[in-house]
Amino acid sequence: MGEVSHKKEYNIEPEVVVKVPGITTIFGEFAYYCQGKVLCCANASFLNVSVSKGVDNQVHIFNSYTNDRKRFVSTSLKFRKEDKWANYVKGVFQELSEMGTPMDGYDISLSGEALALDGAILSAAISVGVCVAMNELNGLKLNEDAIAMLCFKCCTRYCNELTKYSTIVTMLKARSDGYILFDMNTLSLQYVDDPFTDKCKVLIVNCNVPPTALREELSHRHANVRDAFAILKAKTQLTSVKDFPISELTQRIVQIDEQSRRICRAVLEDSQLASSMERLAKGRDHAQIGKCMSREGVLLRDDLEISCPELDWLAKRASEVPLCYGAGIVFNGYGPYLALIIDESSIEKYREKLEDYDRIFGFKATLTVFNPCGAYEVVRNH
Repeated sequence: MGEVSHKKEYNIEPEVVVKVPGITTIFGEFAYYCQGKVLCCANASFLNVSVSKGVDNQVHIFNSYTNDRKRFVSTSLKFRKEDKWANYVKGVFQELSEMGTPMDGYDISLSGEALALDGAILSAAISVGVCVAMNELNGLKLNEDAIAMLCFKCCTRYCNELTKYSTIVTMLKARSDGYILFDMNTLSLQYVDDPFTDKCKVLIVNCNVPPTALREELSHRHANVRDAFAILKAKTQLTSVKDFPISELTQRIVQIDEQSRRICRAVLEDSQLASSMERLAKGRDHAQIGKCMSREGVLLRDDLEISCPELDWLAKRASEVPLCYGAGIVFNGYGPYLALIIDESSIEKYREKLEDYDRIFGFKATLTVFNPCGAYEVVRNH
């Protein structure tokens, strides 16, 4: 797909094609604000970044999803709001330029499902794909840790976006046989083997509500969580609250407003649920994993108010299905989705429950059995 669109746009074969996965966050969507734990993995919403060298110092970028074109001079890398997604490319060029890398002209094309993702994951995917391509084309010999830090600076410093370091690292280091448990305090990771078997599955349910409203709501919640933890830190005079006792919030020992108390408690507990996954995954304890998922769903719904009638209805139907061990909310760049831990024999029973969904809400829910994917891949290099 990437090679075809590149040749069609520039009438030349790409020299390098990099395939970058999307990211699904299972637990810890808001852990950034408390330096907590995140459980995530790569998914199959890929971005293809195709690059060939140009004949001058002009950088041309083609977005096959929007059919949009941008260009800039490689020696003039000023951020411009109207350049939108092209700023992620410029940010990589800026960081490489500051490292002393001579920047020439290039033809770049972007293709794949990931172009429909929200800004935070898309910016990470573009920066990773472009940086890996530049590394390959120019023989820079940057290792994955150096690439991760460069991309993080591109997104946060140059583009001034909230992009989680865990998202970038997972794109670079994910494994198809499991998940990554990322510590936002130490910026370290450990791999968690996939505990699901042919018998027990993770089922992703897309309620197919138009994503714009859900994304806007999620953006507001990130702002709410940021503000709540700022209040908690100011009240306690702590620089880090990663190990703050949840009991002091539950018992109202710390005197903060009710909304901030509720938000901080929910995010800290969500981070603890992420930590518990290493132990539960080793034991393949599907019932307890399902309980954790359901608890996470309650926290996000009741305390962070991340839900909608459609998601609530779908979760309620899951609780009525035998051998459905739990249902929670996951985030994959399209918006919050429902995730079920369910025995394979019960998937069809859940599907039957959804026959009324279209009639009630006017949308048709879609079901996908979810499996983690591997990290980025250089699929062409010559």
